Amino acid sequence: MLNNMLPPELHLLRPLWLLAFIPLALLLMALWRRHSSDATIWRKYVDPHLLAHLLMGSTAQTQRTPLILLSIGWSLIVIALAGPTWQRLPQPVFAASQQRVILLDLSPSMNAADVAPSRLARARFEILDLLRGATEGQTALLAFGAEPFVVAPLTGDAQTIAAQVPLLTSALLPVPGDRRTDLALQRAGELLEQAQAQQATLILVTDAVGEMAASITAAQQLAAAGHRLAVLAIGTTKGAPVPNANGGGFAPNSSGGIALAQLETDNLRTLAAAGNGVYVAADIGDADTKTLLALGAARMDTTATALTADQWREAGAWLLLPVLGLAALAFRRGWLLSMLLLALLLPAPPSEANDEINWWQRADQRAAQQIEAGAVQYQAGNFQAAFDALAGVNGAEADYNRGNALARLGRLEEAAAAYQNTLRQMPDHVDAQHNLEQVRQQLAEQKQQQQQSQSSEQQSSSSDQKDSDQSNESAEKPDAPAAQPQSTDEHKTGDNQQSEPAPAAADAQSNPQPAEAAAEEKSPAPSAADMNPADQAESADNPEFSDQPNEQTPLENAVQAESLTPQQREEQQALDAQLRRVPDDPAGLLRQRFLLQHLRREGRLP
Repeated sequence: MLNNMLPPELHLLRPLWLLAFIPLALLLMALWRRHSSDATIWRKYVDPHLLAHLLMGSTAQTQRTPLILLSIGWSLIVIALAGPTWQRLPQPVFAASQQRVILLDLSPSMNAADVAPSRLARARFEILDLLRGATEGQTALLAFGAEPFVVAPLTGDAQTIAAQVPLLTSALLPVPGDRRTDLALQRAGELLEQAQAQQATLILVTDAVGEMAASITAAQQLAAAGHRLAVLAIGTTKGAPVPNANGGGFAPNSSGGIALAQLETDNLRTLAAAGNGVYVAADIGDADTKTLLALGAARMDTTATALTADQWREAGAWLLLPVLGLAALAFRRGWLLSMLLLALLLPAPPSEANDEINWWQRADQRAAQQIEAGAVQYQAGNFQAAFDALAGVNGAEADYNRGNALARLGRLEEAAAAYQNTLRQMPDHVDAQHNLEQVRQQLAEQKQQQQQSQSSEQQSSSSDQKDSDQSNESAEKPDAPAAQPQSTDEHKTGDNQQSEPAPAAADAQSNPQPAEAAAEEKSPAPSAADMNPADQAESADNPEFSDQPNEQTPLENAVQAESLTPQQREEQQALDAQLRRVPDDPAGLLRQRFLLQHLRREGRLP
């Protein structure tokens, strides 16, 4: 009945304040003992019939009233500080409306090594520094050579872009040719126009301009639209040879000598001025990064989004009104000391109370916290901990995460059941359907391999039976002639020497090596290089891929193989087969993406 009377969302914002009831109990005990000791002292020296006339007022009432009032006031203050609330106040969420587009030049001249380790490697380092500093707003990344290619559109997830930066090389460009900075600037302008971005910042990372007139025109168009173009120059004016694409020698110039790629400082400064931006030379420190980030921060604005944040209205302040009346009584004689003790013994307000304790959270809040903790453990590779964190949590999202953890632990049947539970609650859950198909496929492969293993074991046992029958027949033949004369000692010795290896051979025939162990020894364990970074990121949500195994010695592999059951060995072989299917091409996805953009640009694809 009490639950029906209370609001369903009643909780405390700072529940650790309830610990202040502990010093209240100690203080009440101390004051009670003090009053009891005073009365006991007078009873020792005064007769009982005279004591009632000597003491002022009722002794029991004098002892109880201050303590009761102190308890009431203390309790009201503690509950008010704990922050009781049950009403939500919708509050709009503001987001930074800053947009920046980074354009990386992948032309062959960026492979020159006048800056260590190369211009392109230094450019990637600079972009990673920019992404680490881009904590607000949206960022896009374009790569260009003879044509521009979108690596990532405008997004607030800078970490996703940073994961693709180390894969960017000149070999990804599907078409050769001279750099076209003007086309890259035009493509960046199209991205900003599609996102309806205003006052965006474009950062061009290159060592030269290319088509100067067309590039200046594109920069002026961006400036007219309210954007600014900053140039981050990579390289030196002295220059360096450009390596050939095949890795041997250097690219020649028009006269047959070695071509030197020099930094076009003047042209880049002119281009930055046309784009109403700045020219920044790449530096080993972080001065260049701070300059470029400050350029965008000066133009950053905040706009209200469609999202709202929950802010709770505290009702604890109303509990302080009766405390004011009790505070007035504290000025009576003998009561002020108790109020001073109350003020001194109150504990300091705890920090981050909501994160330290969840006793006063609702069931949905505790479930969301468990799901988040499981996701953190899953991303860290602690799949058992991720599964344990979801214990007792129901719902489609919890079942889906539970299925992922079980799949990575090799418990495929339980994972399939978890995915089925997810689909019963959310039939349109695409990821759960995909993972369920993958798990079923692996279960079918394991069943097929188990049947093949059983048939091979039966064939091996039948061949062993035949070998044992033949060995028994050969062992009975020397005993057949009963009248054979005994041989001399020397002949006995020779026979013994020849017959000694026979038991060893028989043991070898009677104890053949299992087919599973032999197959496991022949199949090498996949190395960490078998999985590229893109597939590693995909494997976090796809149970088709397994974890990368640690490097082990052949002796450790043999010991581990002997400790596994036949079913576990079959599962390991199935996982190894899946890993061997993964191509060793980390940048393959980017290469295919660039090729598709090139084909669409030429009209070969819709």
